[in-house]
Amino acid sequence: MEAIRVENLEKRYGDKTALNGVSLQAPSGLITAILGPNGAGKTTLIRIITTLIFPDKGNVFLFGEDPFKEKKVFNRIGYVQELPNLPPFLSGRELLELSARLKSVPKEDVKRVLEMVGMTENANKKIAKYSKGMIQRIALAEAFLGNPEILIMDEPNVGTDPILNLRMRDILNEMVKNGTTIVMTSHELEEVKKLADKVFLIYRGKVFFEGTTEELILRFIGVRVILETDDKENLLSVLKDLDYVKGVEMYKEKISVELVRDAREELLKELILRGVKVKAFYLDQDLEQAYERAIKEADGK
Repeated sequence: MEAIRVENLEKRYGDKTALNGVSLQAPSGLITAILGPNGAGKTTLIRIITTLIFPDKGNVFLFGEDPFKEKKVFNRIGYVQELPNLPPFLSGRELLELSARLKSVPKEDVKRVLEMVGMTENANKKIAKYSKGMIQRIALAEAFLGNPEILIMDEPNVGTDPILNLRMRDILNEMVKNGTTIVMTSHELEEVKKLADKVFLIYRGKVFFEGTTEELILRFIGVRVILETDDKENLLSVLKDLDYVKGVEMYKEKISVELVRDAREELLKELILRGVKVKAFYLDQDLEQAYERAIKEADGK
């Protein structure tokens, strides 16, 4: 069952169409990433899902309910907006304690979420004195209050540092293990590759692609295998005999083999049978290149 479902969403701002018939589903207990360039409609979609703005047409369902009519569903949802605008006159702790009361979450949970984002030592400082990264940490902590069943994050990596990004992967994976459904927009494709179970690519207000990151890579850059071996001469000899090998590129320590179809198992078996000593064999997971090619293809339609 999907935790979030949107159907044929349309939204216009004057002469500009932000969303043009967007439909998607976020499966329960998984991480879904929404990708697309600036202006594609990602933030508009998130704001409609969270009822911050109304669609011109279409429907939104959270846990099977219409959030525009059943506001109580938001007691089960955490939300991190892009560039959070937090009250500067409060401290981080005061903001979280206020949010905990509004969400009917025990005050003791504030300590837990502060520790999760590494803000315990700075919790009593006024938000006005926070850096962008510290503001983002408090915004994340607020979203984590009460262990939400759905966590929606719009560009959560904006302003964060590498240490927090590493910590965030562990936090989000643990939340998913405990049943949380996560939907996120992001330009950080490496993070998406490491986290997302499913991705949607939105371009000019429409869903252009739906699938896994591996499916995105296979569709837009094809099947490319990276090989590492000290037996390069023998390897190249084998590759010349295989009709499903489209091209070979040599690097210092690695060899990239492009295939006309997904024949990874056949290739590895053939190399082993013919005595090539393979040190490493893996799919080229260049999500950035696949994303770039997908956008170019979408732009051409």
